[in-house]
Amino acid sequence: MENTQGSSRDTVSELLRKRAACAPRDIAYSYPEWEQHYTWSDMWENASALAKGLLRLGVAKGDRIALLMQGRMEMILAMFGAACIGAIIVPLNAYSKKNELRGYLDDAKPEVLIIGTEGYGQCYPALVRELIAESDQEHPWIPSHVFVAGGDEETELPFLPFSDLYALAGQIREGEFLEACQAVRSEDPLILLYTSGTTGRPKGVLRTTSSFLVSEGGFAQRSRAAEWLTRLSDRIIRKFSLMNLLPLHHLGGFAAIFTGLKACNIRIVMLSHFHPVNALSMLEREKCSILSGTPFMIQRLLAVPGREGCSLSSLLGVVFTSPAENSALLKNIIHDPQLKLVFFMVSYGSSEAGSVSNGVCFVNRRKNAALSMLFKLLNYSNLLSGRIDPGEFEAGDWIHGGKVDRGVQVRIVNPDTGAVLSCLEQGEIHIRSHRVMRYYTEKQNGSSFTEDGWYKSGDLGFLDDRGQLKITDRMKRISRGGETISPAEMERDKCC
Repeated sequence: MENTQGSSRDTVSELLRKRAACAPRDIAYSYPEWEQHYTWSDMWENASALAKGLLRLGVAKGDRIALLMQGRMEMILAMFGAACIGAIIVPLNAYSKKNELRGYLDDAKPEVLIIGTEGYGQCYPALVRELIAESDQEHPWIPSHVFVAGGDEETELPFLPFSDLYALAGQIREGEFLEACQAVRSEDPLILLYTSGTTGRPKGVLRTTSSFLVSEGGFAQRSRAAEWLTRLSDRIIRKFSLMNLLPLHHLGGFAAIFTGLKACNIRIVMLSHFHPVNALSMLEREKCSILSGTPFMIQRLLAVPGREGCSLSSLLGVVFTSPAENSALLKNIIHDPQLKLVFFMVSYGSSEAGSVSNGVCFVNRRKNAALSMLFKLLNYSNLLSGRIDPGEFEAGDWIHGGKVDRGVQVRIVNPDTGAVLSCLEQGEIHIRSHRVMRYYTEKQNGSSFTEDGWYKSGDLGFLDDRGQLKITDRMKRISRGGETISPAEMERDKCC
């Protein structure tokens, strides 16, 4: 497929096709629980077939494809298939109860719904049947096409088996598929993520493909040097694998699978859902090099009784995907005799702001030449923003967000007066960049954005003299069941 117009080169179809051409036999994504291990060639073949099936149903650019299931390969394939033809991915929280699901579907109005068979103690087909019985002309919550993935038994009408999408692919000409792919641009909406924020009510954030790509000044420039660095980093990174503990309806979870597609060719290992014992077992079995998740997930995994019996010698680094880590947890990780990590990484961002800052801390307990060279390459290409000394995590009560990414603007504002504050002064964190996305409806935007495009995060913090971002608190506490809790406490429930 030949694309010559700038922004169309960084679309999912083009990125996926290139991976399949350059590294067809490399494993891209794994769900070891289901024994699903797909190469880049498998990913392109299956995603393009599903895209054709969606086209046969009449799905067009800008239509929404909702997904409700525990993690499995069919979910990623459906996501990529939808994205190839410009349909918007709508991953729904697999914990959703009936009223929550009704709200999501009423807001997103998907053309197609793809569900799993069961998860988290509920039967998804039964849940959807209840909504069908309660829907009417004013509130048509359920789309006309509902597919069920992962079940071995026959699917009863009005539901169809996921395999039917593959069967429909044969009715679409290759030229029609390529035309649909070429009409997509990286600035088009890619995914609709729902975030509760401080209100507890879901708010939809439309994110584009370009909002997940490298900032200006990095590989996105497409210079010869950048292409050479991409190939070199891919050669090194193929030796590693990353276990992503986050679900795909979470910004960090989806960004992780996008890492393998765009940033570097690393195998991504995932679980159907997070359970610390299962995660530990799969981490050992798959010999993962990097572990990515929230601080609470990491803490639960490391607290599993009998962990000493597992061999974690392959683990080189831990990536914290939300800024609620604390010095005690980091000390435990750094000094854990079983882990012997080379590095850990902290980051700060949100569904609205995208990636804002990150930082890598090298523990220096053992040297790894390939990993050191890789980090230099990633830093040069703007995929990493800066280093943090281990001692800095004991210097204060704040949470480290890392160094602000190139191409991202951060300012600290007095929440009472609106005045922009100086270095080291604490105030509300405002963010502006190409990664900042507004809410799906203007009504939801409310007071979250300034007239000149700054996103008001609601987090309190400050910038130091090196551009490192520190988070100190949250302006609005979150109310659940009449109890006021902090963001750090909320992390305990998040994504688990």
